[in-house]
Amino acid sequence: MIGIEITSKNSGIPLFTLEFRPDTLFNSEIRGGLITAIMQVMGETFGPQETKIVNYGHYNAILVEGKYVYGMLFTFQSGPIFERFISDLIDDFEEKFQSELEDTISGKTLVHQEHYDFAVECAQAYKSFSHIDVTNLSKLLDSIHSYGDQIFENVLIYTRPEMSQIYTHLIDEKFSVFSDEVSKALKTVLDLSNRTSFPVENFQIALSRDFHCLMFNAFPYSVIVFVGEKDLELTHWRISEIKNDFAEG
Repeated sequence: MIGIEITSKNSGIPLFTLEFRPDTLFNSEIRGGLITAIMQVMGETFGPQETKIVNYGHYNAILVEGKYVYGMLFTFQSGPIFERFISDLIDDFEEKFQSELEDTISGKTLVHQEHYDFAVECAQAYKSFSHIDVTNLSKLLDSIHSYGDQIFENVLIYTRPEMSQIYTHLIDEKFSVFSDEVSKALKTVLDLSNRTSFPVENFQIALSRDFHCLMFNAFPYSVIVFVGEKDLELTHWRISEIKNDFAEG
């Protein structure tokens, strides 16, 4: 499921569920793993409107705590815009259904109606910022995977400026442990770039003596490539070709 779930803090009972689009890979095993991880996070100290992100494979659950409820956004993307979305949604939900939620806390009633109008608003809001430029993304993926070698076997792709992760292709498990930290570094660098007059088009991070990650921009996307030391020079050359192809397009 790529969607939202809102549960009562008092009882743990689901109050509102909305699926934006089905995902055949999001099976009961993945959902169970995410829910287990979520329950562990919810046991920790949580501040008002503080967001936490639980990662499970290619999926994320972005969590936020309101006054009466927990909100969860299940998605394979991530980034500040998704965190703001679920925070704003919880604010709206608690404002619209405050009296029902207060009754729920006191044990009198539960929020049990379908909230159709609210569901329509949520779906429209999600659609407004989650649109992906499929044409350019397909072109970029074709360019990345056109060489027939192993240079681009470990790749992450993000939208700009939202920094939402929209594509993950990690064949080598050793790079998975670096992906979160590298993503944070990319977001920090690009945020700084957006706020200054020094745009960052490429950068490189040494993960260890033998492994590196390289970032390059192919508007409207940013791409991270994980490579070994022996493939570093060839990867730089491939990236230059991709950027040229993409710019010419």
